[in-house]
Amino acid sequence: AKNMRKNNSRDAENATRVKRTAAICGVSEVYVYKVIAGERDNDDVMSTFMELQEGEGKLLEAVKKLVPIKSKKR
Repeated sequence: AKNMRKNNSRDAENATRVKRTAAICGVSEVYVYKVIAGERDNDDVMSTFMELQEGEGKLLEAVKKLVPIKSKKR
């Protein structure tokens, strides 16, 4: 049931990434979503979005190495 809720909810991380991409590239958020969906062709927007996504992934990995999270047993 937990996974079903996530699929129906808005992805806050992605929405933030879209906002940052739009601000960096000087375009609207709607335009960024259209580039991601393949409805518009803009290499600068796509590469900026992908670089932000990759950077966030690297940051998350670094944090996981620094702060080991122990799983809770139920």
